[in-house]
Amino acid sequence: MYNGIGLTTPRGTGTSGHVVRNASALKPGQKYRRVERKERAPKPTDPSILEHERKRQVEIKCLSLQDELEEQGLDDAEVERRVDELRQQLLDNLETAKLPEPKLRNFETQRVRQKKERENERFARAMRIGKEHVEGEAFDPELVELKRRLRRLEREEERAVREEEEEQRRRDRERERRLRYERSRSRDRRRSVSANRSRSPTPGRAVDGSEPGEIEDTEPVKELASGSES
Repeated sequence: MYNGIGLTTPRGTGTSGHVVRNASALKPGQKYRRVERKERAPKPTDPSILEHERKRQVEIKCLSLQDELEEQGLDDAEVERRVDELRQQLLDNLETAKLPEPKLRNFETQRVRQKKERENERFARAMRIGKEHVEGEAFDPELVELKRRLRRLEREEERAVREEEEEQRRRDRERERRLRYERSRSRDRRRSVSANRSRSPTPGRAVDGSEPGEIEDTEPVKELASGSES
């Protein structure tokens, strides 16, 4: 016990019995003052640094290709030409090119921030949190109700637009069906007219095949008939 403070014996306490100053203890008349920490906004990623890192990966891939071509025994001009083609192709499609992703290290702050941003975006999509979301607005019932009504109106407008588009497609299909029907009817009429023309006799020729203007001689038939009767 020191200056009348502490335990008479440290036995059973698991301590040495030494009195340690309590920094959080308030003195008589002293009031607790809360110190609020200022939250700093996260720094955005620097695109130039990330672009430099991707260009570095391009050069690494070009070097690996150069080593492979030299092991195959190609001449220096051919090796340089192929490496330049690969480098130009990767630089033209730097954002979408498939490059080796090195292991993420803690001191690579830009890549760490980029990974964290992607995780936040994926989490926001999963929780349906928009980019215009403000922290703490969920505790405002009036604002929540207003947003609910706005979402309902947007859904109704989208439904009306979809119904109008479906109605327009139905009208287009009906118009197309009528056009096909009219075309088929006109085609059938043309076929029937052409068939009738092919069955009708040729102008200027008799039905029995005689030449036009030729008159049949029926008198010998009559004479033979009268002779047989006698």
